[in-house]
Amino acid sequence: MGKTIDTLYMDAKIPPDIILLSCGTLMWLLARYLPGFGFEIGYHAVLALIIFLSGLVIIFSAKATLYKHGTTERPGRRSLPEVSTLVTTGIYGFSRNPVYLGMAVLLIGWTVMLTNWTAIIGVAVFAGVITGFQIIPEEKTLEYVFGDEYRRYKSRVRRWI
Repeated sequence: MGKTIDTLYMDAKIPPDIILLSCGTLMWLLARYLPGFGFEIGYHAVLALIIFLSGLVIIFSAKATLYKHGTTERPGRRSLPEVSTLVTTGIYGFSRNPVYLGMAVLLIGWTVMLTNWTAIIGVAVFAGVITGFQIIPEEKTLEYVFGDEYRRYKSRVRRWI
């Protein structure tokens, strides 16, 4: 029996937005209950805001590029196989997953705002969970749908940055 979309791509049980918020909460809890790992940096709130805004710019740029090409910004088992355009321009020329990259940048800004080294654990957890349960299944599906075109894209553009 050959591979089908259902065997390649299983809908993530937890949406990426919820994973982002959960990791942000984890970071806050770590900073609150492990204050001995704090650090000081001048103008940390300003720096955190700049990093946070950079993350938003990355996310909105990615979503605008997808919208411009008339494709989905919410990949899932039902919507991803129906995609007719592989977006490789704009920010997708630098990262295959700029929305998730932007989310990770948001969490880096949150780390700076919290001024606690343990908070970086939340960024690592986010990257690991998103890669394992969202990005890799999406990649398998895109390879199934677009074949060599996606493989060529994968060979020239990195997964994150």
